[in-house]
Amino acid sequence: FGSSRLERKSRDGFPSFLAASALMADGDPRRGSPSGGLRVRSDFGDVPDPGNFELPAGDATQGQKHFKKHCAQCHSIYSDNRIVRTGAAPLGPSLFDVYGRTSGVAEIQQKTMMGGRATGLVWTAGPLMNYMKNPRQTVDGNIQMSFRGIDDFQTRVDIIHYLKTLNADNEKLAHPPERPSSWLPVFPFNVIGHYLGSKDKD
Repeated sequence: FGSSRLERKSRDGFPSFLAASALMADGDPRRGSPSGGLRVRSDFGDVPDPGNFELPAGDATQGQKHFKKHCAQCHSIYSDNRIVRTGAAPLGPSLFDVYGRTSGVAEIQQKTMMGGRATGLVWTAGPLMNYMKNPRQTVDGNIQMSFRGIDDFQTRVDIIHYLKTLNADNEKLAHPPERPSSWLPVFPFNVIGHYLGSKDKD
């Protein structure tokens, strides 16, 4: 990856971020997940032919745990794209029924972020494996994700087994209960207390 050139530039007095910029300006073609300000390329040797990749055995329950760690911060698993996890936000598309879906067609709430979306892919096992490893390299461009990628092969396999359960057969996710009213949290607590107190007096 031209590390010797990067080290030489740093030793010659350039700050590390300027050295990285100079390296990229020299024509380095890397595209991939960010690491220390650089774009790092991944080895897709574990899935060299995504179109013909056969998903090996995996554990959907373990995949759910990995999903919560790596994906749930920005992706819903519900058909209506609701987020039920505290502190999370549906920045990306819902991953309900994602397996077999064409990339870039699902509705997203965040449409003004820098970067594009993955297009021209079908989310089957092979493309998902490589995308989870290095999304930017998979699409050969920038995308709207702050995601470093997952190197471990079995972790990605398990996540895909979990993703395959997020479909119409999963009644809880396909037809979730109606969302509760959200009017109370928008009022100050003293206003709510005053309103409820007045109702008790009626």
